[in-house]
Amino acid sequence: MTAIGTGGKRYAKAFIEDEDVPFPVLLDEDGIAAEIVDTGTIGVTSILRPGQLAAGFRSFTGGHRQGNAGRRPLQLGATIVMAPGGEILYEDREDYAGDHADIDEVIRALGG
Repeated sequence: MTAIGTGGKRYAKAFIEDEDVPFPVLLDEDGIAAEIVDTGTIGVTSILRPGQLAAGFRSFTGGHRQGNAGRRPLQLGATIVMAPGGEILYEDREDYAGDHADIDEVIRALGG
């Protein structure tokens, strides 16, 4: 398993250490992977959506803070589980920041 992050090197290092990530994390500082998987970006209207505001509030009250977001702070994420040979086993693209993939679905896709 490998993850692709969009932040800078210091942000990725802190994320790996804070979350105890047990697999390689590659950096996509130029947004090439994000373009390939066609992730969106946060627009002004989406920042004010009730779901976005609620997700931000939950994150903040849960003690989460966003550090250096890198060169593309409005980049939305995606979770894609791909098998050898390129078969996509699972995919989820964020509609707003905080709209993360369901971890149980990701684990099932990984065969767990």
